[in-house]
Amino acid sequence: MTLAHKKIQKIGNSLGITFPSEMLRQAGLATGAEVIVTSEPGRITIVALDADFDAQVAAADRFVARHPNAIRKLGQ
Repeated sequence: MTLAHKKIQKIGNSLGITFPSEMLRQAGLATGAEVIVTSEPGRITIVALDADFDAQVAAADRFVARHPNAIRKLGQ
């Protein structure tokens, strides 16, 4: 595990953080890698995109479409 103290910087018209090469290597990420970014109060999480992610989301969408009553019941 690598720990780095970083500052949020202005990059063009956006804000961003640069990562040390070693940190990206340990995470198995490189330039152009696709990631999933989630946020909650006080935390941003970056996770490498699983190659099967799109297929899994499509399968979940098909299941929800075929079983709306079951999904509704689970939500109660």
